[in-house]
Amino acid sequence: MMKMAFRFLAILLLVTCVAFGSVTERLNLNQGGPIDGVSGVTFDGQAFTVPGHDPVTRNDVSSVEFLQEGQSEKVAAMAAGEGLSPEARAGFEGAKRMISAFPGISGVILVDDGAFIYHKDGTNMYRYHFAGLVLKEEQKAWAQVGAGFEEGRSRVRILYGRAFAPDGSMTALTPAMLKVSSPSEDMMFFNPNRKLLSGVIPGVEVGCIVEYSYEYEEYSPEDPRLFNPGFFFQGTDPMILSRVTVEMPKGVALNHVTRRFPDPKKAEPVVEDKGDVQVYTWQLENMAPIVAEPMMPPEPDVVPMLECSLFKDQQEVFDLLRRLQEPRMQRTPELDAKVQAIVQGAASDEEKLARIYHWVEENTRYISIKGSLGAGFSGHTAQETFGNRYGDCTDKSILFCTMLKSVGIDAYPIILLTNDAGTSITEIPTLSGNHCISEVCFQGRNFYLDTTAQTYRYPFFRADDHGVTALNAIRGDLKTIPVPPPEDNRRISRLDVALAANGDASVKSRNEYNGTVEAGVRAFWKRAREDERKPMMMEYVNSISPGAVLHDFTLSPLEDLSKPLAMTLDYALPGHAIRVKDLMYLRMPTLERDFPEAALDTRRYPIQYMTTEERALDIDLEMPPGFHVKWTPAPLDISSPYLDYHAKYEEKDGHVLLHESFRRTERVVPSADYSAYRDALRNIAAFGKQEVFLTEKD
Repeated sequence: MMKMAFRFLAILLLVTCVAFGSVTERLNLNQGGPIDGVSGVTFDGQAFTVPGHDPVTRNDVSSVEFLQEGQSEKVAAMAAGEGLSPEARAGFEGAKRMISAFPGISGVILVDDGAFIYHKDGTNMYRYHFAGLVLKEEQKAWAQVGAGFEEGRSRVRILYGRAFAPDGSMTALTPAMLKVSSPSEDMMFFNPNRKLLSGVIPGVEVGCIVEYSYEYEEYSPEDPRLFNPGFFFQGTDPMILSRVTVEMPKGVALNHVTRRFPDPKKAEPVVEDKGDVQVYTWQLENMAPIVAEPMMPPEPDVVPMLECSLFKDQQEVFDLLRRLQEPRMQRTPELDAKVQAIVQGAASDEEKLARIYHWVEENTRYISIKGSLGAGFSGHTAQETFGNRYGDCTDKSILFCTMLKSVGIDAYPIILLTNDAGTSITEIPTLSGNHCISEVCFQGRNFYLDTTAQTYRYPFFRADDHGVTALNAIRGDLKTIPVPPPEDNRRISRLDVALAANGDASVKSRNEYNGTVEAGVRAFWKRAREDERKPMMMEYVNSISPGAVLHDFTLSPLEDLSKPLAMTLDYALPGHAIRVKDLMYLRMPTLERDFPEAALDTRRYPIQYMTTEERALDIDLEMPPGFHVKWTPAPLDISSPYLDYHAKYEEKDGHVLLHESFRRTERVVPSADYSAYRDALRNIAAFGKQEVFLTEKD
């Protein structure tokens, strides 16, 4: 019977969410029989108040059950199988355990089941089955069922979609409720053949079980080798059954790799012979929810996962991509003429390279219009992208590499998986990636540039490209893109602060940037209209100190990528220092730091940044006449495998000088080293919150 007997702490959280209507309740006691058939039970944190009974302390109650009045038979029938799949029914007991173990979860996935089927002719099918118990409003989104397909190549069928309410009633998704939609041409990504079949299961409310299944069939594959089943066996919601099968014709080899399986034995598939096919099965049960931690790795790098491939070796992958890329990298007279115009007057080959990099960034709008493997993994021709003045990452890389040929520089399009999307699969030959950049071979060195963004100044490139695997199909190799040193992602700040005897301060600051931080600041201000910039800057100085008054600010030309970005600020901080008779104390402006990644006492997962970082801050505080330093924080020096930090105050000729330098030298901090790293960050944050004390006394 679907009585859902939960431990009382879990169910108390749940009862505020589940709209059972008029219900009866049962209190199961640790000793003696249950208290049945009562309504209106309340709990004050210490004891249950039960109408018609004496109060019952929380320690005397093992669990609380809720049944809708007059509907117990329908609920029991639903649990017994009227409409629900056997897999979903089998998940009830596990769901109860999950609700008890993880109070506050928004839902429990009862069934997460995928089946890949590959046929001898290269056609293939994917069938997916889902069932989930909705516990909070946000999981009503499970009512939305949809899958994409490509006209002329694939099709989708939604086999069923239904919702089972706590009263035993069922609502169903009907064919009339389904719709086929196309992506808007105004979107950044557009495939004219791409469609979406979708529908919303009606009647889904908190307390319902949602169940649906759909099939995706690729009946005209562009390349039969592009069959790469993949599956994740865990997520942010608990899963009772997570399973995937891959059915292959006998004699067709299936490469497969698994990662992060809790039991190494389950990382290997169960293989069954069924006539002319072999079925590979991977299955995990009762998977706890992933509990998010600040700045943790992406989910693909923390959950059990599977990926498969039909390529016999990596060379086959290289050959496929090379045949697609090379024909699209052909120079044309129009392209050559444009390149010569761009580099005219350049003082060196490196300046030519930088000019071409900036031109492709700024003059090729990012829009992806794709309809095939050839366009998706190798782009349009360089001439097409040049003429269109738009393209996606692949198009822009193809264009950039081709334009560099005109000045005698070799460059190659590179396929990669960005570091915010997981770690590339290299254990088996596979064609995977979500981004394309360029590898440049210049003056005896190889390095990487990414023309996708419009705000990176040569030789800097996007931070999500750092530290990932780079697939160079034309040359035929896999390399790791180095993580740039901290000085390639730097912010240098200089503040001159004049402090008056009444505590008012005036500040003149200059900030200089490079790398990712420069690109981010440049992009931020480019998005802001001219008339918005001053109010936004006023808001910024007020974040330094409430009541701050902006006098002036400057930005170096945002459109000029040939010069580093610099920003100056001139502002006042009324009452910034507190004066008590002959004593004055204050915090140095802009010194405070916040490190959300150090908020937890312990961590299960590593801290993962996109790249390294360097900050340098120099503050020159001119004290009021007659004042000198009474106390400043002691110097702080931290050196570790992951960061270097040095900060020191000194008094000199009526001035308080502070020099601070922060260098984060690694992109990833393992959880095993978190404790020491956390303490270092907390010490840095504490240093920035300490006041400087000045006095008029000798």
